[in-house]
Amino acid sequence: MKRSLGVSVMLLVFLTACTNTKAPELQSWAYYVVTWNNGVYKITDEKVTEIEEEIGTINIYSTNESGEISNLFSNKYKEGTKLYKIADLDTNEHIAVLDNGIYYRSDRLVGMKTSP
Repeated sequence: MKRSLGVSVMLLVFLTACTNTKAPELQSWAYYVVTWNNGVYKITDEKVTEIEEEIGTINIYSTNESGEISNLFSNKYKEGTKLYKIADLDTNEHIAVLDNGIYYRSDRLVGMKTSP
């Protein structure tokens, strides 16, 4: 009886040690971004009120950090989120993201581009 209990405990320990219980790794982005017109824009907390026209819609949402970033992507905003031109600002430098009725400025990150 003692021997079968000991074998059972050893088998349980062995099986537990052999299972793959590794939790999925969380991705860590340096900041939230949106992409538009092959540029990568860092989302800010600055609210803007002077908006001209809609320029795009987020098509891809993902928190999975990879080496490639697609156009019309965000790691914060879901698919369908609208992007806008800010009045009197060049879209090559700044765009706005509409979130719950508030427009937030996003600043282009120099040297970063989306994947072709």
